[in-house]
Amino acid sequence: MRKKLTSIFTCMLLIVATLILIPGTMSISNTRNNPFSSNIGSGYTNLISDNNHIIEINETDDIVWDYTLGTVDAERLENGNTLMGGSVLVKEIGPLGGIIWQYGTDLLVVSDVERLEDNNTLITDFSQNFVREVNESGVIVWEITDLTAPMDAERLENGNTLIVNNVGNNVIEVDSMGDTVWEYFCGIAAGPTDAERLSNGNTLITEQLNDRVIEVDSFGNLVWEVTGLLRPKDAERLENGNTLIVEYNNHSVLEVDSNGDIVWFYQQGLGNPNDIERVPNYSDPLTPTITGPANGIVNVPLPYIARGYDPGGNYIWYWIDWDDGSNTGWLGPYLQGTPTIPITHKWTAPDTYTIRVKIKDVCAVESGWGTLQVTIPRSKEINSPIMQFLQNHPNMFPLLQLIIQRLGR
Repeated sequence: MRKKLTSIFTCMLLIVATLILIPGTMSISNTRNNPFSSNIGSGYTNLISDNNHIIEINETDDIVWDYTLGTVDAERLENGNTLMGGSVLVKEIGPLGGIIWQYGTDLLVVSDVERLEDNNTLITDFSQNFVREVNESGVIVWEITDLTAPMDAERLENGNTLIVNNVGNNVIEVDSMGDTVWEYFCGIAAGPTDAERLSNGNTLITEQLNDRVIEVDSFGNLVWEVTGLLRPKDAERLENGNTLIVEYNNHSVLEVDSNGDIVWFYQQGLGNPNDIERVPNYSDPLTPTITGPANGIVNVPLPYIARGYDPGGNYIWYWIDWDDGSNTGWLGPYLQGTPTIPITHKWTAPDTYTIRVKIKDVCAVESGWGTLQVTIPRSKEINSPIMQFLQNHPNMFPLLQLIIQRLGR
């Protein structure tokens, strides 16, 4: 057996050597500069669009995704891609920024985009005075024209469309025929920029020139407002009852509670932000796999590769526990679905070990454990000079190290 091993190792050394040689009204300005802790929670991130870039920040305000192109509006889709609109083009981009889908026919100044449940896309053009719905092929399936500088449009559950006319200073709800079925007049020079129909039937409206965000009921009665803002551009009511607000002139985004008190504030690196979306964690990360040798030799490093998926996200981090009191800590970020490079580990005592690997997503949600069992038997007597050399130099010739552990079982 020793002669067989020596012969194999000699041949392999020659091969390796050859390969080496070949190459309610609240004023909030008085609390604006207080330090606030994040109130996002572990199940969400914030997607912020400004004139310079799009960033996604997690619950500790760390940037987990950055797209270096400014836009007026962006939303994270359930497939992990991002829909964005600005100027003359609407794009759906992948996690690395590659264009998955785009539309630009007759667009001039896109001010808002929304992906609908049937995968059509609702596009608002401020300069062309229309709101248009197109399908995946770019065919127009619905359109309303002759608006007055529309800034925002939202498709409602009843099939109607809520539209903000910036110059017209009103918010209207139109049916599928384009007829107005509800209207709220904000007042002269209010400059509304955003509206959202709430689950209680009220409407949340951002009045940029009035420096406030208001909530009105179906009769147009004012039921809640926050004043003292600095040219707000966008507002979103959250599931916890708080409201996210974008302050364009203050280069910041903030979250206020029902009393108008700030519970979260973010400003770092923002330049005239236009939009913010609270992104839910659409899907938990899946249990990852780990592959590599199932047998080895004491003190000889073995290579392992982990691979994980997060259907609803962009990036993931890996944690590998070697079952000997050591682990890798969090490795990453990796693009979801991307395997780690081979990670080597050696065990210093004979035993059977269970390697465990898990991943976490940008919301800090962790997966279950993937496992692989590895047996490290007691070392056999090694008299061959080549085997002694390899034992004393465990980081050299990884292919031969693999042959050793396989033939030495």
